[in-house]
Amino acid sequence: MSLQVSFRVVGLYCYFQNLIVPNVTATSTVKAVMDQIVLLRPAFGYQPITLPNGKQIVDEMSYTFGPGSTQPFNASQPQPGARSLVGTIGPTSLVWQYYRSVTGSIDGTVCEIKLIDDGQVSFADQPINAYEPRFGAVPANFNISTYNLTWRLVQIQMSPENQAKFMQAKVDALKAGK
Repeated sequence: MSLQVSFRVVGLYCYFQNLIVPNVTATSTVKAVMDQIVLLRPAFGYQPITLPNGKQIVDEMSYTFGPGSTQPFNASQPQPGARSLVGTIGPTSLVWQYYRSVTGSIDGTVCEIKLIDDGQVSFADQPINAYEPRFGAVPANFNISTYNLTWRLVQIQMSPENQAKFMQAKVDALKAGK
């Protein structure tokens, strides 16, 4: 069992196009897919934390761009080297958000369909192929070739209560050595 995945982390110049990821299927979680990518491409890494409500989120991602790296399709030529981006907590916070889609074809015409959910489900719980049908379904005659997973660091407003919860989760993760 394996799955073809195109994986990208915006801002780190991390891009793996059409990567054959072993030990996962379309129903595997986003986290399971990422764990396998870490094993395949050790230049990429990520650090999750668990919030007080039990939800796992990504706090940090890192990537070392080197001679064998692929330049993302809409990015300038990056300099080689290690990069890391960490979420920040404050009135205006930076948090990681993922987007999923599938690339495939209908009657020979190649297209991409976004897999949209109602809110951001924890990457540890969300199957890579999940979507909310009311936002549009993948047609039955759509032949999927690649699952696409993109992560971005986005800016959000956060209440003081949620700031405290996130900070406690980061402290707990540091204490646990995660």
